[in-house]
Amino acid sequence: MIVCPLHWYFRPSHVDDVAAEMARRGPPRLRGYFDRHSGAFLLREGTHRIRAAHRLGLAPVLVSIPWWRAAGRLAGARIAAERRGVSFPDGVLEAPEET
Repeated sequence: MIVCPLHWYFRPSHVDDVAAEMARRGPPRLRGYFDRHSGAFLLREGTHRIRAAHRLGLAPVLVSIPWWRAAGRLAGARIAAERRGVSFPDGVLEAPEET
């Protein structure tokens, strides 16, 4: 599964700190939108946690939520996922949260 943080800025030194904590606590639980069209999971949060999980080889727990941006922004998010998403061999996709 391709997972893409939509907030692309990150600090490598902070990813190091997050990875150290994640090695102790286990994989992250991250919220985002599962796009059935592209098959990608578009993250609302966790730009540092997803990179740390990828580095450590931990599959994140992905919590599906409704798309939160303007409908027109979904096309750009799909392009971002294609270009810079990270691949995980498996992930745990939970049922959508109630809104």
